[in-house]
Amino acid sequence: MFTESLASCNIITFFIGISEICFMTAPVGDCLHCCPRNDAQDIQFRLFTRSNPTVFELIPQGDANALRRTSFNPVNPTVIYLMGFSETVAGPSTITLRDAHLSTGNYNFISVDWSRLIAFPWYITAVRNTRYMGVRMADFVQFLSSVGVPPASLHVIGFSLGAEAAGFGGKELRRRGMLLGRITGLDPAYPGYRLSNDDGHLSRGDASFVDVVHTNPGIFGFPQPIGDVDFYPNPGNWIQPGCWFDQLIRNGQFQFAYGCSHNRAWRYYAESLYNPTGFPATLCRDWKSRGNNCNFQVHGHMGVGARRPMIGKMFLETNEKPPFAKNGP
Repeated sequence: MFTESLASCNIITFFIGISEICFMTAPVGDCLHCCPRNDAQDIQFRLFTRSNPTVFELIPQGDANALRRTSFNPVNPTVIYLMGFSETVAGPSTITLRDAHLSTGNYNFISVDWSRLIAFPWYITAVRNTRYMGVRMADFVQFLSSVGVPPASLHVIGFSLGAEAAGFGGKELRRRGMLLGRITGLDPAYPGYRLSNDDGHLSRGDASFVDVVHTNPGIFGFPQPIGDVDFYPNPGNWIQPGCWFDQLIRNGQFQFAYGCSHNRAWRYYAESLYNPTGFPATLCRDWKSRGNNCNFQVHGHMGVGARRPMIGKMFLETNEKPPFAKNGP
């Protein structure tokens, strides 16, 4: 275990399985006992490219000259990734998605370190902070726009609470007269958002195209369709194949036990970068319900290959261990 400090406003990190968890003895936010927000400390935009695939370059907010000194190339596609509750920016979802993007394309991959705003165990405060992070993300996108990177060219990917923050960022940009190109919601967080309307969570319209992957519906992730297209791998299952205890042991995947089904969202998406047609999906109102079975036809692909004009609920099945795609490369 690595400890920065035992002071209440500093982070302590520890591991559960392969996941590195951020812990604070007091939350950051707006409350009587909260640590005060400090954007310079609480939110960092870390750039990785093929020139610096493992050592990040910090992009200071609003500093065009500092941006020019980095490896950022406005000609290349830009992906902004927002991790989920209690994660660290060096955690498995960020590293896996970073490596998958840089292995398969010449991307500007920007991971957002907002771990102080979503630290364990302060989930309710973290939910409130997704709105704040959304505004700060909108500021960052507006800054990129000012140096010639149009919002329509950006792809924002968010996992769990990160998906909700991405949605709030998209809504804020719309209020400013701008529209993101794409938001991918990887099992958007459900607790804390279940009673809200479209203004209170990621939803269709937050970007030109919103695609959502539901892997833990009704538990940690949203069960209802909320995007332009919503993918339901192994539909109806709140536990994904391979996430039962005996399956984890049998498949040598026990290190992924913590949040297994929820985390499958980013694992599926990362695999799709290596195999864009690996997750064919069928458009259907329901799936294998009595008297309403779908006649499986390929109407699109889950993951990086999701594109307009795909719309509606799409269903597919996966393997219980890697490679998860049933359609091999």
